[in-house]
Amino acid sequence: MHFNPTEEQAMYRETIARFLDDRYSVAHRQQFLEQRRGYDPENWSALADLGVLSLPIPDGLGGLGGTAAEIAIIQEELGYRLAVEPFSENIVIPAVALQEFDDEGRARTLAAEMQAGTKTVGVALSEGARRFDAAAIACRAKIDGGNITLWGTKHVVSYPEADFLLVSALLANEDAENGLILLLVPAGTEGISTRTYRLIDGTLAADFEFENTRLTSAAMVASGAGAVRAIEGMHDRGARAAVAESLGILRRMFELTTEYTNSRVQFGRPLTGNQVVRHRLAEMLMHYELARSVVAGLCIFPAGTHHAAKLVSAAKVTVAKAFDFIGKQSIQLHGGIGLTDEYELSHHYKRGLALQEMYGNKREHALRLAKLSTS
Repeated sequence: MHFNPTEEQAMYRETIARFLDDRYSVAHRQQFLEQRRGYDPENWSALADLGVLSLPIPDGLGGLGGTAAEIAIIQEELGYRLAVEPFSENIVIPAVALQEFDDEGRARTLAAEMQAGTKTVGVALSEGARRFDAAAIACRAKIDGGNITLWGTKHVVSYPEADFLLVSALLANEDAENGLILLLVPAGTEGISTRTYRLIDGTLAADFEFENTRLTSAAMVASGAGAVRAIEGMHDRGARAAVAESLGILRRMFELTTEYTNSRVQFGRPLTGNQVVRHRLAEMLMHYELARSVVAGLCIFPAGTHHAAKLVSAAKVTVAKAFDFIGKQSIQLHGGIGLTDEYELSHHYKRGLALQEMYGNKREHALRLAKLSTS
């Protein structure tokens, strides 16, 4: 990213890079994905010991309260090494909701468990064809005395084996402005059907169907304006996470392609002996540097402002365009080897494809950016 890192930020990058270098290869990644939760619990505990899981937790709740730049550095390095640990999905994104808990004591308890690595929290916001619209919530809930009944479906919930799910819902007979609520649903609650599958990158996801699921009043996290802030904040943080991780993927794909074209010899000279190949590499670098600059700019502005919202969508669009160009050119310049499971590049490409669809794809964010720019 185009900013001068502080000593602390440089330390974060060095620490997470060294940790991942010691534990990751393509073969290791495949082994981690095959575990029940879709990642290695030992790696997760080690990240907690390093303090990485504490970084996104607000300092007012006992965490480190890391800046957007510090969190993005971790996410970029995770993307660069194709790490499968759900740092964004189970820590960074749900950490936004902790600040909106009606019960601060409960928020503190959950925050402590999250940063210790003993509990994970998944995010169930996406619904059907309008999965990128935070306000389009079909999931319904009814409050009756001390009980809450929940019904509806949530789609493409990443890392579904989490201990809790944050579920958005609309109170029956209420509008989106006044009736929005956010619930914390424990795993294993009766009345929930789950269909688990793998995304193109091999990570686990699931659809959850709530069939008149009965919850106690303790499941209520926030309602009204607090729920709106939490849900919009998680969507924003999710998009930021996707572009930061994508940046690491872009960097690695460009490196792999540069190394390959410099070392691959055809007709007595390296591929980079051809001017057209050098031009393609130059264009790839231009796309990467533009994406890096946009993500760096995004880290400067605090979330929650109109300008920051525009930057999020601009970053999503810019990074998606960069991925489309760099990804396709990387595979083209590698030839058949670039598509094989044994070679690292194919896994970066698949993970990148998945990330471009998370928390709004290029088309959705282009439309959002146009709308925000005229309002």
